[in-house]
Amino acid sequence: MRRYRRQVLAGLLFITAVLIAVVAITGAGALAENLRDFPLWLLVPVLSLKCINWALRYFEWRYFLGVIGVRTVRGLPAPPPPNPAAPAVRERDSAVLWLAGLALSISPGKLAEVLKALVLKNLSGVEFSRAAPVVFLERLVDGLAVIPLTTVAMLAAGSAVDVAGVPLGTVRAVLIGVSLALGAGMVLIQSRALADWALRLVARGPGVRRAHGVLRTLYESSYDLIKLRHLVPMTLVGLAAYTTDSLGFTLLLIGLGLEPSWTLFAQATFILSFSVIVASLSALPGGAGGRELTIGPLLTAILALSKPDAGTATFLIALFQLWVGVLLGLVVIALFRRTLFPPALEGEIAAYEAAGQRQ
Repeated sequence: MRRYRRQVLAGLLFITAVLIAVVAITGAGALAENLRDFPLWLLVPVLSLKCINWALRYFEWRYFLGVIGVRTVRGLPAPPPPNPAAPAVRERDSAVLWLAGLALSISPGKLAEVLKALVLKNLSGVEFSRAAPVVFLERLVDGLAVIPLTTVAMLAAGSAVDVAGVPLGTVRAVLIGVSLALGAGMVLIQSRALADWALRLVARGPGVRRAHGVLRTLYESSYDLIKLRHLVPMTLVGLAAYTTDSLGFTLLLIGLGLEPSWTLFAQATFILSFSVIVASLSALPGGAGGRELTIGPLLTAILALSKPDAGTATFLIALFQLWVGVLLGLVVIALFRRTLFPPALEGEIAAYEAAGQRQ
């Protein structure tokens, strides 16, 4: 457990350093002046939209748990006993675990997110190798949702994003490349013949032969999850979730003095959505760094914002895209530590790490 605490702490230090860098580049005085002039009442709808985003993304998590056979039950005064044959988790515990994941996601390479699958195993009894792909599916749905959103926003804004300083050729290349990579991965997983061949090949290796059963379960879970009847509706939910973030970003820009319009909404959606893609590709903790290095220059190029205004907008969106969720996750972990990380979980973590060392 100590290892994962260190990972989250390292991520927290990194995203703090990035936020400090944004303040330094913007200028502390200019940032403070802009924040003093910002209409505070706008923060209420922005935060409300963020809560809607979380609710939609929790719905995705809950849906995928159902796909792997984990029932979410309500109204129980105590958690149901872990049962591998019929795994179930209380609604409250499921929501607490998902919210805690907002903080775990800032670990380098999101390695600490593996704890979500281990905690879920401890709560419900579902096999770790069956639960782990759900964490991956959340990220896949994010990618499947944000790519069309970026494309539609770019087309809707038209010449409003086709300005000097914005390499649309590079943007298109990134969108096409990520789409092809995601598509190829899904096709490979859905090809049973190819998967069976790969699993047989892996089974011959002396270091991983004993893990063949786990890999088989991991694949079967991924195969069930990555089906169009599951991906299509959840991608639509993801589109709705990212649209709420884009609306929130638009409100922040309006608060900085920009005139509200559909063009502004399209521009804000394009900037924010593309920054999410860059942040994901960067694999940095919480996407910090990649997000800020994308949003700032695009705001300056597309919206012609001054350096202080672009820096202030970058600072505010970093707070609402990352920091609010991280702080909420840390509070949830502190309040529900016994539920999430009971002494019994230490044995699950030790077994997981020992298995990794043997392979």
